[in-house]
Amino acid sequence: MRRAVAIIAVFAAVAFVTVAAQAESKGEQVFKQKCAICHIVNGKGGAIGPELTKVAARLKEGDLKAQLENPKKKNPSTSMPSFKTLAKVDMTALLGYLKTLK
Repeated sequence: MRRAVAIIAVFAAVAFVTVAAQAESKGEQVFKQKCAICHIVNGKGGAIGPELTKVAARLKEGDLKAQLENPKKKNPSTSMPSFKTLAKVDMTALLGYLKTLK
């Protein structure tokens, strides 16, 4: 019985890690498509916007989402577009990726 529980726990852990890795991968993909033209992460990307390599150390998830959805609220002169219409799945993935940047 213990062995069966241990095996189930291992499979659950592997599944969780796999799902998390896929989400991060999707978020990184969205970042590369939508954000990397202007923002640098780990030395790669554009230099129009601020570097985001350690953005999660500075901003909480709610602040990141607010910035993505309405960047002009914090900085009316920004040239950053709003991503409010980004598909929910893409926004969730992007936020997941940005939260890893510490």
